[in-house]
Amino acid sequence: MTFLQLKQRLARRRGANDTSIQTATATRYADELNEAHRAILRQPGMEPLRFGTLTFASVAGTQQYALPVSGIARVNRVVDTTNRLALQAITMDFLRGTNPDPDNNQGTPWSYAPVGYVEAHTQPSAADSVVVHSSSASDTTQTVYLEGIVGGGYYRTATATLNGTSAASFTPSTSNWTQITKFYLSAAPVGNITLHQTSTTGTELSRILPQSTRAQFYSVLLNPEPSDAITYTFDFLRSIPDMSNDTDEPLLPADFHDLLLDGAEMRELKKQDDPDRWRLVRANYDEGIRALRNFVINHPDWRPTLGQSEFGLSSLGPWFPVDTVLPYGR
Repeated sequence: MTFLQLKQRLARRRGANDTSIQTATATRYADELNEAHRAILRQPGMEPLRFGTLTFASVAGTQQYALPVSGIARVNRVVDTTNRLALQAITMDFLRGTNPDPDNNQGTPWSYAPVGYVEAHTQPSAADSVVVHSSSASDTTQTVYLEGIVGGGYYRTATATLNGTSAASFTPSTSNWTQITKFYLSAAPVGNITLHQTSTTGTELSRILPQSTRAQFYSVLLNPEPSDAITYTFDFLRSIPDMSNDTDEPLLPADFHDLLLDGAEMRELKKQDDPDRWRLVRANYDEGIRALRNFVINHPDWRPTLGQSEFGLSSLGPWFPVDTVLPYGR
């Protein structure tokens, strides 16, 4: 079902007019459906519905890499297909304790350490000034906020007003930024907003996408620091997007879309303080969640039984009849 169909069905459940839902009611229904969507997908066991894969190439001499958080909630594993190597996940404590000087210990990475969320995918290569600009000439009114560390270790904040595709400088003027910690806008832009070192042709440090107001990335450190360019495959857990357009559809299998209606209706009943009706809907909801979890986790051929009941043909060699059956695992 599409987002619009879900709102219309919820309206019919609630005895409301489904052809011309009042704006305030439609907004409330949208919030409740999205809350139910998130509540279901973040439950343990629902991760397969959110798996994704992407690739990126390392750069020789660069240890830290960042992935946009707009679609990525967590990195599950990193694979080097060129060297047929699955990188191990390690802690920052282990990384710093075993490889405190990565620039002088380069090689083929065998592990990675999640750093967490950052707002700049690349830090300035040296203490320098930064500028910001948009890919759209329409972005001329938004205020850009920047926070970070300058030379000497001092924390500094600065602002700028977007000037379309032309560079906008920050006030107060600072020429020795060494680390960017925050980069955000007063309102969503039309184009891509990029932060650069020195000038608009300098190294890109961060990026804010259209309809977003903040830059955010999921960052990892490769260990050891790569000595060559290698293409890595990232298996990640997708973040749960809110449905906004009428044609949006949830990430749930189509047969389980009605769970969103139960989840949203329970929120309506809780607001209206109707515990008896809430318990009836909750019983249907819980049964649906159990069925969804079974659908997602269990293979259709899996049938748990008490004791050993699975058999296979013999693989014991030519001295035994080929049709001899043995329990699996023997």
